[in-house]
Amino acid sequence: MIGILIALASLSVPAQILTYTENESGADKIPLGYPVPLPVDSLTPVDGFRTYSSLSLRHQQLTEQSENIEQHQIGSTVEQRPIWAYLISDKNDVTLNGLSEGAALINGTIHAREWQSPEVLTSHMETLFERQNDNYIGQFLHENMRMVMIPVLNVDGFLQTQRYPSQVTSNAETPRDGRMRRKNMREVDTLLTTPNDNQKGIDLNRNNNPYWATSNNSSSDIDSLVYHGTAPASEPETKALQQAAKLAGEDRLRFYIDTHSFTQVYLTSQTTNQRRNQITTRLASIMRAVNDFKYTYSAASSGSGIGTTEEYFTNTYDIPSYTLELEPRNSAQDYGAIAGGHSGFILPNAEVARMRDEKDIALLVGLYAIAQVPYTTGIKIKNSETQSDEIVLEWRFNEGSGELVTITTGTLSPSTSYRLDIIFSKPMRWLKNGEVVDYSTISKAQDIELALLARSTAGESSWNIDSEKGEWLTEGYARYQTDTFSVPLELTSDFDWAELTYLALEVETNDFTGYKLDTNPATLADWGAGAWVNYEDTDGQTDTDSGGIDRSMRLIDDGSELYSAPTPEPAPEPSPPPPPPPAGDSGSGGSPLLLEIFILLGLALIRLGSHLSSVNHPNNNALFK
Repeated sequence: MIGILIALASLSVPAQILTYTENESGADKIPLGYPVPLPVDSLTPVDGFRTYSSLSLRHQQLTEQSENIEQHQIGSTVEQRPIWAYLISDKNDVTLNGLSEGAALINGTIHAREWQSPEVLTSHMETLFERQNDNYIGQFLHENMRMVMIPVLNVDGFLQTQRYPSQVTSNAETPRDGRMRRKNMREVDTLLTTPNDNQKGIDLNRNNNPYWATSNNSSSDIDSLVYHGTAPASEPETKALQQAAKLAGEDRLRFYIDTHSFTQVYLTSQTTNQRRNQITTRLASIMRAVNDFKYTYSAASSGSGIGTTEEYFTNTYDIPSYTLELEPRNSAQDYGAIAGGHSGFILPNAEVARMRDEKDIALLVGLYAIAQVPYTTGIKIKNSETQSDEIVLEWRFNEGSGELVTITTGTLSPSTSYRLDIIFSKPMRWLKNGEVVDYSTISKAQDIELALLARSTAGESSWNIDSEKGEWLTEGYARYQTDTFSVPLELTSDFDWAELTYLALEVETNDFTGYKLDTNPATLADWGAGAWVNYEDTDGQTDTDSGGIDRSMRLIDDGSELYSAPTPEPAPEPSPPPPPPPAGDSGSGGSPLLLEIFILLGLALIRLGSHLSSVNHPNNNALFK
């Protein structure tokens, strides 16, 4: 009876409420050492954070202003609020070469208190909107990818944090509800003073197969910060995220990020698919490089997990997937604040705009790298004096197959100056303030080697083209800035077009993220089973995911195979069989063979003795020559 009374009494005890302050301290105060970030109403970005209503209105505004952005309801929350996803792409669902577009899914705000996440997701949308006609990476992505953004998945929880932007419950070390709510609002009301519901709710990042309820970092205790729910995908928010994959295109999905804070790291899981693992690691390095590797990378071994969405997408779709933890690395003390611990969830207003910009560009280069590998789409050789086209070759595509078509045919002379333009499938170089520059440590600004390969009745020959005299075009390009390399072409006096039976352009280069050329555009590279498909290397191999040197542009075609089989080494001559034994030899003693050996040995000793006698003779000067 006493126990029951104590339990009943505890139900009526209101939760302790603490307040964040800039510097004021006290029993119910948590000083941060910087102004407490409060959400503001603004459609455009601010130095800080926006309200949920402002963010939603901004998303709708972008949708109304761009035919390339669509709003889709993918589900409803526990409290029956709509969950919105935004599809960003042009309308035809195919790439410029006719393949079905690859798809990417970027999720935000699965944990309510991580305000960095919805700001970054909204900034991604704003950046793609602003760059949709930039003749560079933004336009390339609109034309060749389906990108789905979910700025706020845990809408109920996020609204709860914004109702109480400076108040929390529990204690200063491990605050829970109000500004520090992590979970959704399952079995929770919106009042901080309601006893015993402040720690309830479901951790949506523990609510996923294949590792639901398999880890100590996941709990069956409803009051636990990592309570995983009653079953995999038990929550409507989790189901909505899975529905978003269908919006992106499940058979085309090749990239997933779940955006969190904090600790500045890309987290992922390994699988038994080593090609996928290598591509995932490489892609993370590409995204980290753009900000000088200030973010780290960590890959967990395959076969175990804690129930995260990254694990779900990694294992369900066999694609590069990440849990991206945003700033700060340790806590707000990284920026000179006095608060530690959980203050990392409360990014100072002064850091928000920079963080948004850094993560926008990191996402753009990641999407660029996974959208398509580079290949040559055509060449033009122009007479520098008359400005007339001498030779124009172009790859044309139909349902994923390419054919090299001769648009203009002519002959080349050693006594004439030409201009060679090589056109590629995507922007190839990194631009900074309109100038072609190195991309971190991954690629150099020039990074291209060219040659003409020839065959005639006299044999094989080649002519190097001085690529140092060329440039990646930021004006006069084919479709995107830097998709064209232009270089002077002057042939040496031994070049004789009439004698040639074969002439091909050899191109060795890579896009700015380090991917080398798909060496056979006739079979376009695509994505499948966690790796690139039909992505040929220099030898025509398709399982290396590396690309190589392209020799597909034939100015004179002799009909030979694109990839010549290596000349096999001649087989060694077999050893001659031993001579048969002499007639009548029974093989019992071998005396004739031994006699022959003794005779040869005796002759050798006689010759050796004669030689030593000659060497040691006092009149012989051979040793002193």
